[in-house]
Amino acid sequence: MATVDDVAPNFVRARDRWPEAPTLAKHYEEVVDAYNHNGHALVETVKSFIECVCLTILGEFGKAMPSSSPSTTELLAETLQVLSLKNTRGASKFDRVLSAHSRLADALSEMRNEDCPVAHGKDGFLDTLTSNHTRAFLLTGDTLLCLLLSALEGKEPDLRFTREPYERFPHLHERIDTAVTVESTVEDEEESPMIVLTLGTPSLAEGLELRVEPSRLLYSIDRTAYLELLSASVPEIPQPEEVGEQARVTVSQLPAAREIPPAVQVVSSYDGSLRALRADLQRYLDSLGLGEADSLTADFQLVDSLLATAEQNLGVDWTDRPSLQARLKVALRRVLIQSGIAEEEASSSAEHLVTWFRIQSTGLPATEGTSGDQE
Repeated sequence: MATVDDVAPNFVRARDRWPEAPTLAKHYEEVVDAYNHNGHALVETVKSFIECVCLTILGEFGKAMPSSSPSTTELLAETLQVLSLKNTRGASKFDRVLSAHSRLADALSEMRNEDCPVAHGKDGFLDTLTSNHTRAFLLTGDTLLCLLLSALEGKEPDLRFTREPYERFPHLHERIDTAVTVESTVEDEEESPMIVLTLGTPSLAEGLELRVEPSRLLYSIDRTAYLELLSASVPEIPQPEEVGEQARVTVSQLPAAREIPPAVQVVSSYDGSLRALRADLQRYLDSLGLGEADSLTADFQLVDSLLATAEQNLGVDWTDRPSLQARLKVALRRVLIQSGIAEEEASSSAEHLVTWFRIQSTGLPATEGTSGDQE
């Protein structure tokens, strides 16, 4: 029997395009499993995989979903528009190709409703799908993925939003590294030194100034060096004039600095500023496989607790501050763990939820969470 990669190579191509995307990898495994077992679930998993790819591409360009609950066809159209493949309604001959792919997306949704056993319930005596039917579903999805991935090739994502690794853009790094001039100084006027880097190019004579604390620089690019300096930076404790057994002070006796934990809200219901996102968040949790954890007890509703926790941690400018995004991820992870989800799965799901909230909160009234005043 031919493998999924033999029959429909664009599924693994999409997975490998974003190797650090755990949800996309999970969807790929579900497609492979459904195909190998000739299961009805292949229709649902193919549809979910395409939607996941569309959302991933939209995120690469900092674009929101076209609506609160878009169909597969709407997601495809929005993604193709971001990739400069907008249907001009007959003004271009290529519109026929785009229209054909839109009809394929419509057909995939219709096949899902018609043939997938989890869609609207099914009579238990209906005939099972043949291998030819399941292969048709797979090839339909593969055709849509081919169009998306081919359009993505050679197109630069928005570097403000992309989660691609540094190594993916060597041509851009080379342009900067060969043209930039760097001057560095250290300012010691405040309590701690500040590294000041002035970077310029021949066409940017005034240059750009970056100011960074030594600790932040080391923490970002070299954790080993950070830890080495940390261990060598034990503060000296002034000794009293008369040193006795009772007068000695050691580092271990000093009070530890208080770290304010992220705000975590565990609630049975929620009616705050993010309440408009409840239905969409529930559907997203279902797509992540977290829907079963939604109602563990009368006092704990996962979807309401996530919304309440997000409201407490978003802050006014959280989408521009990585530290607040990291804080939100920690808070959401703790809520997921309290719902009974394993730590590893909770960590990966929390990361996806942060991205989901970043996209979905666009245009909503700004929240005044506790994290907005802390960092």
